[in-house]
Amino acid sequence: MNEKNTGRYQVPNNEDFEPGSHDSVLKNYLGITSSSEIEALEEQELKRIIVELEGLFNQNYQFISEDLCAIHEGWLGDIYPMAGKYRSVSMSKGDFPFAAPTQIEKLMEAFEEQYLKKYTPCNFKSINEVIEALAIVHVEFILIHPFREGNGRLGRLLASLMANQANLPPLNFEPIDQNINPQGFEYYIRGIHKGLDCNYQLMSNIFREVIEISKKINN
Repeated sequence: MNEKNTGRYQVPNNEDFEPGSHDSVLKNYLGITSSSEIEALEEQELKRIIVELEGLFNQNYQFISEDLCAIHEGWLGDIYPMAGKYRSVSMSKGDFPFAAPTQIEKLMEAFEEQYLKKYTPCNFKSINEVIEALAIVHVEFILIHPFREGNGRLGRLLASLMANQANLPPLNFEPIDQNINPQGFEYYIRGIHKGLDCNYQLMSNIFREVIEISKKINN
């Protein structure tokens, strides 16, 4: 199947883009064709859903895969028809392919059974256990990349919800922000790739730094 590069990912060339967007904006309810406009709207809606989720999941809540679908739909449901639904197209970043769409439902069931049930609720006593939980869950979720849009942000949101269960402050992800810290972002990408071999050390290092910075900001 031929693919085209949309800037962030390579996707099949028959993807359903918004007419007039030069294949840079996915089909959306609002007819938006500007990538900067759609990105601003996504960020606005992300801030809204973060506020709405505050206090919704207590310290003893065990997350399931359906929660991620519901959060994704709650975030992007007014923008995209595909919100809350597993993607139906193949996706890759560079030469790194994410899970095949035909395998996503099964992989998300395994993700729930092997990782969400083991690491949530994330109310472990030691900070090292919390860091391990955040790193492993994040890496495994990103490797699946179950949704067409917003996987990284949803993964960070899940990490923040888990951190809240551990009585940690809101997580600040500036150390891996692609615009603020490109080197940190590259380190983050390497951490994801290492996860293919179940090596979570790089991602654990990242979450340790994120937690330390978040504590300083909130003191």
